[in-house]
Amino acid sequence: MTLIINPIIQSETIAINSLGLGLASLPNGATESLMELKYAFEGWPSVPASISYGDVVVFNTLVPPSTNPYGVLLEKADTSNPAHANKAMMVYISNIGGTLILMHKGYLDFTDIDNALSAYLPGDGLYVNGSNISITPPQTSGSWVKSIGFCMPNIEGVYRIWFESDSTYFTIG
Repeated sequence: MTLIINPIIQSETIAINSLGLGLASLPNGATESLMELKYAFEGWPSVPASISYGDVVVFNTLVPPSTNPYGVLLEKADTSNPAHANKAMMVYISNIGGTLILMHKGYLDFTDIDNALSAYLPGDGLYVNGSNISITPPQTSGSWVKSIGFCMPNIEGVYRIWFESDSTYFTIG
């Protein structure tokens, strides 16, 4: 089940499509109990070209706020930027027709190890490392570390992850 929330009017759309999400490999009945949480921001201006599907993103305060009706910028999360450490992490899904879709928690399938997902081992925990999703947490002094999910084993031959960012973090001294 996917729950999409429009933060302006605070209404939701519920879409049930467990087989369409490629979750058929889970035990019988399990797909009905899994919920994704996505947000739809209508009237969102363009997104930076550097942001693509699967990137972990954060909102950063925009000054002056008049250039974006929401008063924030969308940026790739980056462990070398201390200001991103305490931000809510979300995954960029799309920006079609001025409707920005971000996922707060749920499953993502990647077909390749690429810019967004830099490493994958079924069952391993996931972190943001630099600005990529990785099984290896950052180790550079001054970087922050936060758990964002885990690699989900599957039989579909995809790199499937469960994304659910933790709010706690620590900084490497």
